[in-house]
Amino acid sequence: MTGVAENVQVDPRAALLLRRWLAETHTPIEAGSLKVTIGPLRFTTEVTYRSPTGAHGFGPIRVADSGDLADSALLAAACSADARGRATADAPINAEGSGTLLDWLLDAVRTGAVDPLTGNDEVDVLGQGVSSQDEARRWLASHVESTVTPALRNLDERADLAEVTARLLTRRSLAAIGRFGLRGVADEQELLVALAEELGALADTYPDTERVIRHWLDSATLTDLAVLNGSGLRYLAEGKVAVSPVRYEVPNPMRATAADGVPGVPVPELGDGWSLRPVALDSDDPELVHRWMNEDHVAVNWNQAWSLQRWRDELGAQLGGQHSVPCIVRRDGRDVAYVELYRVVRDKLATCYPLHPRDLGVHIAIGEKDAIGRGFGSSLLEAVAHGLLAADPECARVVAEPNVHNGASVAAFGKAGFVRAREVGLPGKNSALMVHDR
Repeated sequence: MTGVAENVQVDPRAALLLRRWLAETHTPIEAGSLKVTIGPLRFTTEVTYRSPTGAHGFGPIRVADSGDLADSALLAAACSADARGRATADAPINAEGSGTLLDWLLDAVRTGAVDPLTGNDEVDVLGQGVSSQDEARRWLASHVESTVTPALRNLDERADLAEVTARLLTRRSLAAIGRFGLRGVADEQELLVALAEELGALADTYPDTERVIRHWLDSATLTDLAVLNGSGLRYLAEGKVAVSPVRYEVPNPMRATAADGVPGVPVPELGDGWSLRPVALDSDDPELVHRWMNEDHVAVNWNQAWSLQRWRDELGAQLGGQHSVPCIVRRDGRDVAYVELYRVVRDKLATCYPLHPRDLGVHIAIGEKDAIGRGFGSSLLEAVAHGLLAADPECARVVAEPNVHNGASVAAFGKAGFVRAREVGLPGKNSALMVHDR
């Protein structure tokens, strides 16, 4: 943006809503131009500050098609429509009387609240008094000593680790660090290193805190609270605004998820009448995958009804890396399905749940129409899960993330021994995280 647009004051509530929506849908973000589709609307803005804790800064937020400024009411309406559409019709967020984000917004305007979550008064008030890196560092040390230490030392050993993490870490310590970074008074990375050092020293001094602190320092993800996206959300209780957040996972900014040393994807032996082979680019396989992906029953869920050339490029890219392996599955001498096997640590799903580095994932499409409804899907998934676990003895689980709207796929995974562990927000959909343990 240039000229007058650069001087337009950003609506703080609109920025808050966009920031949360990006986090709760695990949408990748980089500094510079940002274009996102939320519900029925497309928005554009400039990411002026990219935060490791998610406290991103934005320029004016505009409706892409008209160029008009988007206020918080419009963002709230779009986010509400998006969340309702991502969830199934029988989900709590779509229940009569559950309310919408607009109900919270109207109440927030009346009460002067900005954040729909409670418990951030300390971050808001004390954070405003910090004006330099040294002050931020001292605030952090004092916060760990006066708030975190007594809370962890008095913690019941049976306490819910996720609840403790959200209450003390993501919604307080990390939120404060993000606030300092967004205001430009401190470097977030330096404060994250300092926080890790403070927590490590705390665990050394008080061994009874180690269980929680080891999780905070070592887990690939941390629990936060979602208020914009999630099937379990409700905004009203007995006609009054009462936001009931749902848990979700965010990347741990104190720990980089390293894929170094994690091997590529093994090609498993299936058995039980199934056979599987990696796609061969110099064969008819790309044409076969292209045909299947353009079949209505596949395209409705995969949304990859691409041209043949684009599929050739996609398959070549997969075969040239260590993220995933595209495969053709044969049953009784006939090619019937397309499967992608992948290492979760190299996938977008890595930021959505507490993964183990050796976790493997699977995407499946039964390509031939006459193979649908014969139990092939669940039989194949069971064979793939067992095959992958056998091929990599250090892999503890195989996962998948079918759309929550794809009931047939979710059911097929269930019949194959996968358990629905949670719902995860992803760009463009909410998925049921299905897990097959060893």
